[in-house]
This record gives sequence, C-alpha cells and structure tokens, in this order.
Amino acid sequence: MSPNIRRRRLVIGFAASLAMLAPRPGRGDTVDASSTTMLIVKEQTRAGGSVTLAPLYELLSVSAREVENPVAEHLTLVFSGWLGASLGDNLVWYDLTPPQHHVFGDLDLAYIQGEVLQRTLRLRLGRQLVTGGVTGSLQLDGADALVRLPYGFGVSAYVGSPVSQRFDSRGTDATFNPQRGTFAFGGRAYWTLPAWGEIGFSGVEILDRGDPSRRQIGADARVTPWRALTLLGSAAYDLYESRWAEATVRAQYIVNSRILVSADYRHVEPDLFLPRDSIMAIFSFERRNEVGGSFQYGLTRTLTLLLDYHYQKQVDSGEGHRFNGRATWQPARDTSLGVEAGGLAAINDNSYFHVRGFGSQRLDRFTGTLDLQEYKFNQDVNGHNNSFAAIGTLGYLIGGGWAAQASGTAEATPYYKSRFDLMVKLAYNQSYHLREVR
Repeated sequence: MSPNIRRRRLVIGFAASLAMLAPRPGRGDTVDASSTTMLIVKEQTRAGGSVTLAPLYELLSVSAREVENPVAEHLTLVFSGWLGASLGDNLVWYDLTPPQHHVFGDLDLAYIQGEVLQRTLRLRLGRQLVTGGVTGSLQLDGADALVRLPYGFGVSAYVGSPVSQRFDSRGTDATFNPQRGTFAFGGRAYWTLPAWGEIGFSGVEILDRGDPSRRQIGADARVTPWRALTLLGSAAYDLYESRWAEATVRAQYIVNSRILVSADYRHVEPDLFLPRDSIMAIFSFERRNEVGGSFQYGLTRTLTLLLDYHYQKQVDSGEGHRFNGRATWQPARDTSLGVEAGGLAAINDNSYFHVRGFGSQRLDRFTGTLDLQEYKFNQDVNGHNNSFAAIGTLGYLIGGGWAAQASGTAEATPYYKSRFDLMVKLAYNQSYHLREVR
C-alpha cells in the first residue's frame, strides 16, 4: 500500500468514525466530550547525533451514555482518537521505516455497548480495550460479551483481531503493540460473593498469522474475610512454554486509622508477557522472585511516613535488596511536600541509591508541581555514576471546561549529557445532559 493511500485512509477513517459515533442532540442523556491539544519540544538521538522534534497532537474523546433506543438498555457510544503533525524538518519516527510524512494519527476506541435480556447479557462491538484475568490489557477490533448468571456467577468472552498502531499491518514486527497478532480470543469465568470478594479463572490465545504469540491460563482472587484484612492473589501459566509467567500473593491489613501494613510475594518471568517472536524477549529473560512488605504510618493528621522493603532473587543471576522510604507533608488541602530515599543493593547488578524531593501548590486557578530526582550508581554507566532530573509543571484553570498546562523536564544522565523537554497542553473536558422532547 502506498504512503499516500494509507494517509488518505487514515484521515477518512478518523472522520468517518467521528461522524458515526458522535451522538446527535436529543438522542443521548449524557454526552462527555474531551479535547486536548499538546505541543511537545524535545531532543532525540539519531545516528549518533541529536535532533529537535516538535510534534503537535490533538486528542479527541466523545462518549454518549444512556442513549434511548428500542433494542438495548444503557446503550453507550464511545469514540477516542488522535492526530499528530511534526512541525519543522525533523519528523516523528513512529514505525520501522524512516519517517516520510508530517501528519500521522490513530484510533484508540470506537465501540457501541448495550445490555439486553433484562441486563443479563452485555455486548460490546468495535475497537475496544479488553481487560481482566490473564488477558491483561488487549486492544482489540472485535466483540466482547458478558453474561451475568444467578448467585453471583458470570462469564465473559471476546474474539477479534489485535490492533496495530497507526493503521499499519497487523502482526509480525510491523507492530509495536505489547500484544500482537492477527487473531485473538479468550474469556473469564468468575464468582462474586458480596462483602467477601471474587474469584475468577481466565484464558487467552493470540495467534500471529497462525503461529502462537501468547497462550496462557490463570486464576485470580480478591477476598476480604473481615473489614480490616484484604487478600489478593493471581497466577498465569504459559501453555506453550510450560512455565509460570507470574504468581502474586498480597495481604493488606488496616491496624487502625493511622497504620496500614502489607506483605507480598511475586514470581515473574518477563519474557512470557511479550510476543513469542519478539526480539525484546531475549533481553527480558530474568526470572525473578520477590518478597517483602510495606508499613505506612500517619504520624500526624498532616504527616505520613511510608517504609518499603523487598528481597529479590533472580534465577541463575543473583540477589538483591530493594528499599525505599517516603515522608509526605500536607499542611493544607492545596499544599503537599515530600522527600523520598531508597535504592537497590544487588550482587550481580549495578546497585544504586536515589533521593527525591517533590511538592505541589494550588493558588486560586494556578497549580504548580516540582519534582527533583538524583540517582547515584555503584558502577559507572558510559563513564558517569549519577543521573539527575528536574520536572516542573504549571497549570491554569481557564474555566468553562478549559485548562492549560506547561511542563518541562531537564536531565543530565549517563545517556544524555544534557536534555530538555517542553510540553504545552490545552485541554477541554465537559459533560452535556440532553433529553429528546417527545
């Protein structure tokens, strides 16, 4: 497909989706509209040098809820997409081939959802985000159904084609989506006990032109035996590799209004969360076990302390200790200050120690934040043993649903002698309540 044809299809598809899904006045009870315009100026390393990029983005989201119709209850129409344009001669590089066009974009969501059979069956059709169980977060062009059964039981299922970014070819190395392929299906069965929790069993199968990209089953549970104690657990098993991709257990206990303690264990094999044919899986083969917990204490009404420690064991690699402490002071509703310190002490890896200071202040219509971070490495990286970053934002509430924000990042790291990014945003968020007069 030629670049010009692809670009025309991109624009036509974007406009058609907007026209199709934008609710007409009088048809929807509630319409939510969101628009964000962003200008980002940043440096990027290319071919051993540095270039300045200045992309301009327009993000648009429109949804209509409780749309009146004779077929389904709680009918919802959702659209979300964006367009971008590279300002200047340096173009944004967003796929495998060198950039050729100033204008690019994508469609994030475009679906219709409704409930039938007295809300027993919920159906969703179109471009959507499927979540739950071992599915994780899967962007899909297809269908998703949820059946609510008696006594707290339920079953959900989905089928379709995983999305490829920016209307590019599906599957293979041409997509940078975390889950890639040409066909996917899966689902989850669950049982909910009010005031006690929920348990579920799920599975996912993703094929990339007939080859298995991901094939996993798993279980998850959330149990609250009494109000102060919450138990969480999940596990995922890869059927193709015959290995556990992840297993997590977490307990959280509220001692009193000021003290919260938690303990957790996690086993993870990161390569199993990537497509089987992804080259990144080679660099993610770090089977890791981690156990630890945290302690949060409200010293006063305005001062909160948090301590966190975890012991890490990498299979066939080494072990380490990850620790962190944070103090947050909120003397007023619109003021927050904090300091943080921690690090990683590893045997066969580069250890580090970091300190951080952060704060936010709201004054009338203005809101400002500042975040300072410093990392000290035990071993040099590219001849440097420290990394510094400063991030600041300033926002202004214009009114009528409009808000403006400017943020900047300055860095001096082992990978950049100096780097500065600037982003300016103009955002609009508003809800409209419409009702057809009959």
